[in-house]
Amino acid sequence: MHIEIEREVHEMTLEALVQGRLLAEEWLGGSLVPSGTSKSVILEALHSLQARNGFKNVGADLIELMGEQIRKTLNEIREGKGDAALAQDVDLVWEQNQKVVEYVNLAYRWKQFKTAKVALDDKLAAIREADILLANAIV
Repeated sequence: MHIEIEREVHEMTLEALVQGRLLAEEWLGGSLVPSGTSKSVILEALHSLQARNGFKNVGADLIELMGEQIRKTLNEIREGKGDAALAQDVDLVWEQNQKVVEYVNLAYRWKQFKTAKVALDDKLAAIREADILLANAIV
């Protein structure tokens, strides 16, 4: 692999690890407790992210499930706020409810992690595909 590509993958991996750790720390340090059948899976993933154990058990479906937990919980407090928090940046200047503030901030942190992880996954998929294309072109 070309040194510049390796460097870029390392930087993207670092960004995803940092964002994952920050998400885990914020979530585990806050008051949102995952509910339902996904509770143990989400908590296990958060502890793994906090410990910087990589992304082996943190795929796209689990990331979406985390976002859904945030969205659903925030919508229960204030109708539509969870939908808004996942779709866009939400202004909290006049917000008085501390749970709303906490969960909107958590949604923002989740979006940061998701963006970093998707970018890393896309880059790795592009590298794999390029390797296949190059290998077939040589033959």
